[in-house]
Amino acid sequence: MTDRRGQQFKMLILQWGPIPPSGGPHRDRYLDHFGRASLQTAEDEYDEVMRLLGTDAAHIPALDFDLVENDDRARRATQRQKRAEWLAFQSTIHTKLLDEIEPHIRKSVSAAMDALNYLEDHPLREAAHGAIHRAAFVKRGLFGCPITYRDDGDYWTDCPINISHLRMGVSAGLVSDFECSICGKLVEDCDHEMRQYYPKVAERDGEGKCTICNETECDHRAGETVLVEAWASARNVKANEVSMVARPRYPLARMVEKSFDLGRAGEDPRVRDAARRGVLNCDGDLGPCKGFNEMSDWDVKSASSSDEDEAQEIDLF
Repeated sequence: MTDRRGQQFKMLILQWGPIPPSGGPHRDRYLDHFGRASLQTAEDEYDEVMRLLGTDAAHIPALDFDLVENDDRARRATQRQKRAEWLAFQSTIHTKLLDEIEPHIRKSVSAAMDALNYLEDHPLREAAHGAIHRAAFVKRGLFGCPITYRDDGDYWTDCPINISHLRMGVSAGLVSDFECSICGKLVEDCDHEMRQYYPKVAERDGEGKCTICNETECDHRAGETVLVEAWASARNVKANEVSMVARPRYPLARMVEKSFDLGRAGEDPRVRDAARRGVLNCDGDLGPCKGFNEMSDWDVKSASSSDEDEAQEIDLF
């Protein structure tokens, strides 16, 4: 019998760049701007996939079901039907074309998930929800959604539907110094006002990164003067703790991977072998979801560690 250790998560905690506003109208504008931009990217990349498919796009399996379905059997029936349709369609597409399509559909999925993280309390929330389902449906149909098995004895998944619908994030308790992006001094020791623009000369640091955009490849020429927004850059960062929260300050500080409980099926050697070979797939992207699982609705005091571990059906054929 496998010793199950409960649900495990891999989370994105921080990203390079300015600290998002903590609240108020500035945060609302921040979330709206980046949410709309992400939603547009998801749409553009999906449209590119359809363009690449050409006349074949008219024959892809239809996403012709309601996005939310609470009946487990109905969801599973839809997943099986759509899996069969995608297997038939995918076999007609040339490998070279699939190679061209893959980066675009993956970017569409990623951008749609970002859009939801920015827009979860926005009128465009459902548009982002639909964008995730649409892109994930195609990605799973053409490229699968692998469930992996690791040496620690656990199965893991980064399924877009499973990951994005568990609405929680992380907040890190950090201690750090903050340096000015213009002069490099500690914020408390410099005269620059944060979020104002100042001229700065483009140079390359010891790692070859541009002092304007922090990229190794960019269009900024050494010696060029550019107007740059002053912001506080964290350095000497020390993490004291990381907490799960319903609404993280960093909108993209979210789960990127989670352990996957297959129940008794996970102990079957055939299932483990399929996972190791990369041919065991999650079907969650192929049908309706159960709606969002909001952390803000959780009753933490009464919830057991296995409440979220729903037994998964695996078809072996």
